[in-house]
Amino acid sequence: MTHTWPAKFATLTALLLGPLMLLMGGGHLYGIISTALANDAPLTYRLVSLITTGLLVALPGLISLACLRWLWLGRLWAYVMCILSASTVMVYLGLLLSIKVRDSTKVGSELDMAAMSVAVYLVVMIIVWGYLVLQRRRSAAAAAADMH
Repeated sequence: MTHTWPAKFATLTALLLGPLMLLMGGGHLYGIISTALANDAPLTYRLVSLITTGLLVALPGLISLACLRWLWLGRLWAYVMCILSASTVMVYLGLLLSIKVRDSTKVGSELDMAAMSVAVYLVVMIIVWGYLVLQRRRSAAAAAADMH
């Protein structure tokens, strides 16, 4: 619908950070599953939690890649999908980051990198969504004023 530079910037952000989130989540998932299979680990709450972490981090990446065309076109629903998926992950990562005692041999800078990537992605999507909403409201107000 619109090819404004904010929509282009948001699409570029999704194109860069989407695969990064997908790779981080997929890499985490691969590492957890391969280690569990190599050690013949039973399915425990901890293992399911670790698998869920990988899936959650990959989710906004997958959604952003699926919505690239509509982000470029400025479709508000695509921005909402990206914002909701990234918000879910950000809440989860925020809870993980708030854990005071972390085993530095198991959880390191990758958690910080994932949180930073998701935070930047989320901020860009929210700002561009807000810009597009305001732009549409102005266009509707201008069209209404022209009719009178």
